[in-house]
Amino acid sequence: MAGNKLAYWAFAGAVLVNLVLLFNPGSPGDPTPFVPHRDKIVHFLSFAAIAWTGRRVGIGPLVLGAALAAHAVESELIQHFLLPHRSGDPWDVAADLLGTTGALAFAGRLPRGVAHRDAAVAGS
Repeated sequence: MAGNKLAYWAFAGAVLVNLVLLFNPGSPGDPTPFVPHRDKIVHFLSFAAIAWTGRRVGIGPLVLGAALAAHAVESELIQHFLLPHRSGDPWDVAADLLGTTGALAFAGRLPRGVAHRDAAVAGS
């Protein structure tokens, strides 16, 4: 049961971190990035974390993938039109989708029961 709670906390944490990263209104781009394409890496990892932890709590891959794809697009639209010092970037959407797809594909390759173990406990 403790593993089940941990999976839900990890999912909630991944979602919270993603929302803070995407919707922080006062975060203009870093003028001297130390890592090239750091923004894209953060987008990739943030969406991958949600996809991975979402599968751990038992959310279906189609539902999770569709929700994250919609979130990728709407977050860039919100950044572009509503947040100061932010702009929408289609390449961010691409990084989001790659992170989501990669995590969902990797979770699908785990032995049966590993990605869904927590969901089975919750449904008992």
